[in-house]
Amino acid sequence: MARDPSKTEKPTPKKIRDAREEGQVARSMEVSSAMILMTGLLFFYFGGQWFMRTSKLMLRNIFQHYMLVELGQGGFYRIVIFSLQQFLLLLGPLLVALAVVAVLAHVMQVGFLFSTKPLTPKLSKISIIKGFGRIFSLRSLVDLFKSIFKIVVLGYASFTVYRAHFTEFFGLLNQPVVDIMQFLALVSFQILWRSGLVLIGLAIFDYLYQRWEWTQDLKMTKDEIKDEFKQMEGDPQLKARIRSLQMAAARQRMMQEVPRADVVITNPVHLAVALIYDKKKSAAPVVIAKGAGVIAENIKKIARQHQVPVVENKPLARIMFKLVKINEMIPADLYQSVAEVLAYVYRLKGKKL
Repeated sequence: MARDPSKTEKPTPKKIRDAREEGQVARSMEVSSAMILMTGLLFFYFGGQWFMRTSKLMLRNIFQHYMLVELGQGGFYRIVIFSLQQFLLLLGPLLVALAVVAVLAHVMQVGFLFSTKPLTPKLSKISIIKGFGRIFSLRSLVDLFKSIFKIVVLGYASFTVYRAHFTEFFGLLNQPVVDIMQFLALVSFQILWRSGLVLIGLAIFDYLYQRWEWTQDLKMTKDEIKDEFKQMEGDPQLKARIRSLQMAAARQRMMQEVPRADVVITNPVHLAVALIYDKKKSAAPVVIAKGAGVIAENIKKIARQHQVPVVENKPLARIMFKLVKINEMIPADLYQSVAEVLAYVYRLKGKKL
């Protein structure tokens, strides 16, 4: 099925993360098959002698100790249990090795990931049109190529090994059964070993292809990237609105502090700074509200409504507006100037500084 030509952008980390959660990952079955095949071959290459000795011993024990056992009175049950135990002892190491390699092949490709979502039935997958699309898709062609390639490789390996041992096959008629079995095991091993080496190359190719196709399937349009950015970072307009509401709430809280001020210092039109001085709570006067323009006018208006003195001092208003944040004490170099203003205000109120 043709891909959407508008999806030209590489998948984002979030897109990749969401795909992993859905079980959509780049994974090649050829890698697992090749690793399992080579593990089995290496097991028999290094442990073949042990396997043969153990097999002979197992068969000897079965024939010597259980062939004369009566099938009644639990005899058949004992034979089955003993045979299963012997087979597990014989094949147990191989099965464990294959299981470990299968898990390792999975982890090497996709990491530690387990998801049941790919097994969940989806009605969207039941589509005749999509089914025909999958039949004639690039993936189907690649799968067909891999199947033909494996048949050719196995056939060629069998032919070369058979040709190398051509004369030996005719001598098997006069050989003991054990020798015939060993010869056939050797020939089979050579065929599978040569095939396995080639299949490793096929597995590498298939993994790279699966990785490429997975990336192509996850590609995004420019609009999808923009929408994802909005979801993660928030809509810029919404963020601006939230920021505006937060600033409005902060201004409202600030205005509620103005009636507590000892004095409001202005420049006199554009700036206003409200100060409070409580010897018990702070070592110096604290700015509890400040603003410019309309906010300054509101500060002065509230101050007058609550009989808070409004004093004009252009240099002091400007420097405090610039340097001192709300709920911070004034710096030491402004003590003298502020003290003079507070002394003036306290004289008007009949208070002491």
